[in-house]
Amino acid sequence: MKKLYAILYAVMLVCLVGTVVFLILSPDRIPAHYDFAGKADRFGSKYEYLLFPLFALALGAFFLLVARAQQKKGVEANAKVLLYASIFTVIFFTLLGSYFMVKALRYDPSSAPEVSYDDVNRFINIGMGVLLMALGNIMPKMRRNGLFGLRTKWSMANDAVWQKSQRFGGISAVIAGLCLIVLSLFLPGAWNILPLTGILLLWIILCVAASRRYYREDRAAQGDQTP
Repeated sequence: MKKLYAILYAVMLVCLVGTVVFLILSPDRIPAHYDFAGKADRFGSKYEYLLFPLFALALGAFFLLVARAQQKKGVEANAKVLLYASIFTVIFFTLLGSYFMVKALRYDPSSAPEVSYDDVNRFINIGMGVLLMALGNIMPKMRRNGLFGLRTKWSMANDAVWQKSQRFGGISAVIAGLCLIVLSLFLPGAWNILPLTGILLLWIILCVAASRRYYREDRAAQGDQTP
């Protein structure tokens, strides 16, 4: 656990230091928006770029506080899940923000398009795929709680249904994450947006349906035919 806390503090520090360096090096007005062709079509204050690091650090801090609360309750498995989620969130938004920061610093009005939305969409999809695969390995280890995991009125019924639901959610999350990564590598342009929406929606629907099925099986095993 101490290593996870150390890693989290380190990535948050990198995010903070990187942002400070960007603010020092960049001029007051820089590209603040790019059109679909990747050319800058609006300029604004460099402080607009604080959105990425502030969001990353805020989410990281939130997960950190909840993880500490779970650890104090003695639920180590849940605390680890939150720490992993926090580390990934900070890294993800730091990298995404860094991409736009570097493009802003290197802006040249006479050059080719500055931003490739194909690359951005692909990065987001691959990042979400990695998150799903990591989540899939963690979900089966989570204890029943009211904050995170595959939580439905059925999965929260008892520990047995909860564990089966998390196991299904974990396995399907790994498959969904792998499919998202593979599709993102091969689909071009705007088509790269579709896998993220479609795969996440399908995964959620299957997880909810599975939790209901496990609940009904559990009730039937106990002689209760209530749906």
